[in-house]
Amino acid sequence: MTRWSIIDQVGDQVDRAEEAETQRLTALRSYHLLDHRSEPASALLPSSPGQDAEDPTAPRSAVRTGAPAGTGTTAGSGAAVAAGPVSGAEIDAITRLAAAIAGVPFASVNLIDEHHQHPLSSTGTPPAPPARPIPRTQSLCATHFSAGEPVHVPDLSRDPRYADHPWVDGRLGALRSYTSVPLLSPDGHALGTLCATDLVPRRLDEERLARLCDLAAVLVALFERHRDAVLHAHLAAEAEAQRALAQSLMAEQQHRAQQLTQLARASSALATAEDPRTAICHAARRLTDADGVYLLQPDGHGRLVSTAVVGFPDGGDRAPDPDSHRDPLLDLDLTRERGLPLATFRSGKQRFVADVAAHPDADPALVETLGTVSGAWQPILLRAGTCTGVLGIVWRHRREDLDATLAWALHTLAREAAHTLERADLLAQLTEASRRDPLTGVGNRRHWDEVAAREVGRAERSGDPLTFALIDLDHFKAYNDAYGHLIGDDLLREFAAAAGAQLRPGDTIARWGGEEFALALPGCDLEQARDVADRIRAVVPHAQTATAGLAQWTPGASAATVLARADAALYRGKEAGRDTTATA
Repeated sequence: MTRWSIIDQVGDQVDRAEEAETQRLTALRSYHLLDHRSEPASALLPSSPGQDAEDPTAPRSAVRTGAPAGTGTTAGSGAAVAAGPVSGAEIDAITRLAAAIAGVPFASVNLIDEHHQHPLSSTGTPPAPPARPIPRTQSLCATHFSAGEPVHVPDLSRDPRYADHPWVDGRLGALRSYTSVPLLSPDGHALGTLCATDLVPRRLDEERLARLCDLAAVLVALFERHRDAVLHAHLAAEAEAQRALAQSLMAEQQHRAQQLTQLARASSALATAEDPRTAICHAARRLTDADGVYLLQPDGHGRLVSTAVVGFPDGGDRAPDPDSHRDPLLDLDLTRERGLPLATFRSGKQRFVADVAAHPDADPALVETLGTVSGAWQPILLRAGTCTGVLGIVWRHRREDLDATLAWALHTLAREAAHTLERADLLAQLTEASRRDPLTGVGNRRHWDEVAAREVGRAERSGDPLTFALIDLDHFKAYNDAYGHLIGDDLLREFAAAAGAQLRPGDTIARWGGEEFALALPGCDLEQARDVADRIRAVVPHAQTATAGLAQWTPGASAATVLARADAALYRGKEAGRDTTATA
């Protein structure tokens, strides 16, 4: 190979790299997340010997040593998010959740352009990168993020790629554990990172890494919604301008402009709704001037079930619990051959029927109950084309057609609804996962704190008895030493399962720490709780024993106070020889 051919190859590689970076930056800017970014911070490192440069958001000592100067979350200080449905609170919640899942004190969400790293949110800073933009050359996240793969380094100081980085070697910080998950657009462009760090070495298992990747997907879904909201805001502005200029035009043209405005407002409303399913139905009803709207979704057991209903006279708006408050008349068996909602669900295509009663696939009972004259059914499709639900729209007066503008508006609303439902479901799953102990599958300390406070509040209101229990496996350290930690883990898992099987509906078990488990037993006095504790002690696996301490709640006592009394009773039981149940 000649020297010139080698030069040509190198040139081609450089051209391809520049083109890829240009495409990545174009994708990043399309989200409008940096439209109102603050002025970038000057370089944090000294530009010459003896000249110190400071992080404008943190005490100099914290930045130079990598020691935390405080806790809390800072959102949007580096790159103010443009107006839209991506709120600082949402990004902050995901940042905190990332830190909790990774088990580290520091986490941040960062966007990276050609010159700077822009933090959208950070928790525990410093020593995570500061809350204002920093030069890309001083960014840990920018080192390998464009490859589009997660990076996990248990100890940065032992990795030659990072050991001499200023955030590692003490010039700006002394980070050790580092995990970075890329924020990938649907086209595969790396927009930035979700980063979790610690001052001590730490190795994350595959489950935690997978959950961080899930959070990164949630963030990108928020960004996608933000981009759509910006587009809809432009559409709304155009619609308003058209309305002002079209005063002399016919009423139908004015109505179409109003539909565009309504669609933009609906898009913004969905992004902030506490109850997204009911909000989707309200938006569809306002958009179509319908008398009623319902949302059907698959329940995973071969049925389409109603998850929200608005506008009907039999009780008003509601969001039924899919497991206990379904509207049986609206629920449909997916194995049925006929039905307008079923046909829409299977085909993924919008349907409109002017005379529903005369349609061969109509359900006469449903038509009569809802008073349906005309109807439309709009599928809610995910990006992959999977139908995740059907909006049923009911008019109690004759409507001859669904004009093109309204049909398009319903399609657009359904796309927004798909994003909303996907995000709500994923966040619910991740939130639930963050409340579970990964080893035993029972609740963790966070879950216990929530349950304990809730049960104490309920007891205060009702006056019903409430007992807390702490159960500790006896001689667990000796068991671990004798059989090894893996066998010890098996014992913890088996005990948690066996104990859970002895509980009633409404009781709660959580792993309090190590081999200690906490129980909340609403409706139980001490004697009833003793029966529960003794049953649990009787099913400890592998001929091991356990000691339980019980304390009954008294009016005015906090959850922490009751648990402390249970802990004292547990200690007395241990002192008395173990394998017993003691009461406070």
